[in-house]
Amino acid sequence: MPRSLARGDYSLVITIESSSRPHSWYRVLADRRSGVLSCDCPVWTFNQNQRSCFHTDFGSLLATGTPTREQSTVHTSTVSPLLTATRQQWPGLRGTWHIEQADTRVQTQPYHIVLLRLGIGNGGTATGVVAFASRHRHTEAEMIGGVAGWAGYALAAEVARLGGFPLVGQPPDHYRLDRRPTSGRQRQTTPTVPGIGLADILRVGDIVDQGDGLIPSVRAENTLKLFLGDETYALLEQQGFLDVSSVRYANEQRVYRLRRDPAKQRERRVRVIEHGWYCKDFCIVRGQSVPEADWWLSTFMMLLSDEQAALAVVQSKNIFSPRSDGYEEEIIPAVWRPRIQAVPAS
Repeated sequence: MPRSLARGDYSLVITIESSSRPHSWYRVLADRRSGVLSCDCPVWTFNQNQRSCFHTDFGSLLATGTPTREQSTVHTSTVSPLLTATRQQWPGLRGTWHIEQADTRVQTQPYHIVLLRLGIGNGGTATGVVAFASRHRHTEAEMIGGVAGWAGYALAAEVARLGGFPLVGQPPDHYRLDRRPTSGRQRQTTPTVPGIGLADILRVGDIVDQGDGLIPSVRAENTLKLFLGDETYALLEQQGFLDVSSVRYANEQRVYRLRRDPAKQRERRVRVIEHGWYCKDFCIVRGQSVPEADWWLSTFMMLLSDEQAALAVVQSKNIFSPRSDGYEEEIIPAVWRPRIQAVPAS
């Protein structure tokens, strides 16, 4: 990612497909403190003097709500195969969904813009925007991966940030710099696409064969690690849980301690801590046969996006006394933190 933006201090504004290479993506990021935009395209990356490109120029126009004068009529809907696919790939994201589509131009190139908007159940709004180069003539089915991957990733990242996890959801690198020898002592720097692709940021653990040689549980674990990021994933591995502060029960300073099975085989009951006192366990089981890592990530995102929806499955028979599925002592105090205030959507 651009070196100027790191450690969770940015947000993903838009992902733009290369006009010359189909399914090759550039990300425009915004520094949350200064609002400065950056891009991981070669023009922006290698231009040390004038940090701009037509991707960031378009991102600036998008932020103002006026992409271009050539923009066609915006189509807004709550039903679309693109929207359905995104909800399926990110089942933990809950709230009110909308999709907007429009044709416009990025500099001189025609593009089809897809914007997903999620009214988060816990409060606030998240958006994800993907721009497809029209010259590649993608069908709607061909756009599903880009929308569910990049727009869904942006939505999930914003949900995590508002829930108090700013380092979660950092976009994976678009390309790395490989230095390959050419002739003699000359060496050439070439952008190449790394092994991590859109399939790695989708909830694909329940798909048995993706042609990558990985079993579903390994693929799901890779997806979890990629989305949480190295630091948060290492914390989860070290202590065996992450704490999610309640929005609905803020007066009780409730914290949900979402634990992981050390063997990564079965779901653990969520420990409920109020005013620092571990008082009960909630059983939130898998709705379908998916790897444990998929279940954990979906439950994590559901508690962050719509606590009420997550608790809807917790009836009286799913509430247990403390230590109902393990006798581990709670050595690390649970600290309730208020939810980050969302910036109103323009």
